[in-house]
Amino acid sequence: MQIFLINLDRRPDRLEQVKTQLEQLGLEFQRISAVDGNQLPADYPLLQKERFLLEQKKPAVMGEIGCAESHRLIWKQMIVHNMPFALILEDDISLNPKLIEFLNTKVYTAYDFVNLSSAEPYPLEVSALNSLLNQQILERPLLWQSARSLWRKLEWRRRWRIFKLNPINPAMILCECDPAPALGSGYIVSLEAAKAFLAQSDKLYFPIDLVWRYSDGLLRQAFLSQPLIEQTRGDSDIPGRYQGFRLTAWQSIKRFFVKSRRWQRRWAVVRLYGSRVL
Repeated sequence: MQIFLINLDRRPDRLEQVKTQLEQLGLEFQRISAVDGNQLPADYPLLQKERFLLEQKKPAVMGEIGCAESHRLIWKQMIVHNMPFALILEDDISLNPKLIEFLNTKVYTAYDFVNLSSAEPYPLEVSALNSLLNQQILERPLLWQSARSLWRKLEWRRRWRIFKLNPINPAMILCECDPAPALGSGYIVSLEAAKAFLAQSDKLYFPIDLVWRYSDGLLRQAFLSQPLIEQTRGDSDIPGRYQGFRLTAWQSIKRFFVKSRRWQRRWAVVRLYGSRVL
């Protein structure tokens, strides 16, 4: 599987730090020269500026658009070269050595997107998870089944559902889900997902690490119970990304009508999992 590392030309320090980790794990990679948002025009056509503001309740910063274009470059390359899967890494990360063990299982080939860098906001209550695994209840119980209340302890706010548990070892559980966690520091993507993500992000009204929540297609998505790729904090190349913003009363009204309800993805989830969605 091809490994891509996104790295700004002006951050050779980050390149060296991740390169050292990958070499220690015996993993070869291809560096992708990241698109520098500081060099993009404010009216960059990819960005739907007003809708981004209404959807995310904050203005976009151009660093986010540069980040999006960097990921899109890789998806395009996957399509051109017909790559079935790719591991995509950003350069502000720390790698868990167990990443090798996970990649060697090739279990990721059953999915279109696997987030290796976050499990949030799924609570994955430990005693409930262990009980379900011990009882070999590995698929989301139907609404009327007694184990549903126990399964719900793995989920968040009713709409954040886990549909299947795939135990790789006692400490590494792959959770098939919707929505998948945000944070695109490290993830595996299939060719079909790359096509869907590229199409969905042609008009950008969300940070790129939300694209998998909106994309059409029967894409099976998952995350690891214990992330293997950790984003380092405090050295962001996207200043202002998490800056707060208060919508005006009129903007709040418009947001109600504009905000995406994720219908494409929701319909795909119903087709994938049927009555287990309830």
